[in-house]
Amino acid sequence: MVETQKTIEANKKMYLTWSLHDHDVRKHGREEGKKEGIRIGEKRGIAIGRSEGQELAKIENARKMLVRNYPLTEIADITGLPIEKIEELAKDVQ
Repeated sequence: MVETQKTIEANKKMYLTWSLHDHDVRKHGREEGKKEGIRIGEKRGIAIGRSEGQELAKIENARKMLVRNYPLTEIADITGLPIEKIEELAKDVQ
């Protein structure tokens, strides 16, 4: 009977240790997951912002070239914009 009681007490201690450990892992894992999600979101946001900024810069440069009467094919070649986009911009500039 004493041996059984000792085993029960030992198992209780082990259970509590595991429970506390699992709780810590879940809690800290969740926090790390949130931080990682934020980091990933920031990187994606920065990449999207850069891409949109580059596109806007190309369009602005194309408009400037249109005002200076560059040929449409040359504008497309320099900016990397499709000729259709340059033609669309040309309508707005004139």
